[in-house]
Amino acid sequence: MNVDKIEEILAREEFEVAPIWKRVLAYLIDDLLISMVLIGIYWDTIMQNVNDPEALIYVISSSWFILYVIRVAYQAIFVKMYGATIGKMVVKIRIIEVELLDNPSWKQSFLRSLLRALSEFLMYLPFFFVFTNAIYQSLHDRISKTLVINFR
Repeated sequence: MNVDKIEEILAREEFEVAPIWKRVLAYLIDDLLISMVLIGIYWDTIMQNVNDPEALIYVISSSWFILYVIRVAYQAIFVKMYGATIGKMVVKIRIIEVELLDNPSWKQSFLRSLLRALSEFLMYLPFFFVFTNAIYQSLHDRISKTLVINFR
């Protein structure tokens, strides 16, 4: 579906595209929450190695896979169930699928969260796609056919 058609549907349904600053703030909140969960998981190991910087660096660097599994699961589950992660709820934005204007399907939610995590591996460059159209769709939104809007 092209941008003009999407804008027409959004205007008819009185939906407003979420501003980029809200998306960035939601991202930072979610990242902080996920970091706190990861620290909680590794708390005992961190405390045992607090005086050994090399061991501490090893623990942190070896936990990247768990971090991304948690990140993808968190994003996929919350987006499917609530249309928003906790960070998005705080700033009052949500994710909808473009076709039905409802919460994304499990497939869309998982694809979106997987591509979003992959974008981080690619030095956040795919996130810059939000500046290439009027509805601020990033690459993971375009591929998964989703859109980030303000709560009504």
